[in-house]
Amino acid sequence: MVSLEEVKLYLKVEHDEEDDLLEQLMEASHQLCEAILRQTSDSDVLKTAVLYGVAYLYEHREVANHKELKETLYHLLLAERKDVF
Repeated sequence: MVSLEEVKLYLKVEHDEEDDLLEQLMEASHQLCEAILRQTSDSDVLKTAVLYGVAYLYEHREVANHKELKETLYHLLLAERKDVF
């Protein structure tokens, strides 16, 4: 969905020392976004949300407010969220 190169460009990271961390944050963000969507997707909205999630987790890794992150992602993804009855 989102490549390591895209994440590094989005974050303006030019070194390779944190590639493993970035890949872990990519996976966590992707899983969180798909859980909010309640479905798999490859839309541009999901891509944007994943990039936002990675950036948030990367920049706030010491003091991340996961509730705030989840609420923001929820609002980004609301239009594509699958209703479950």
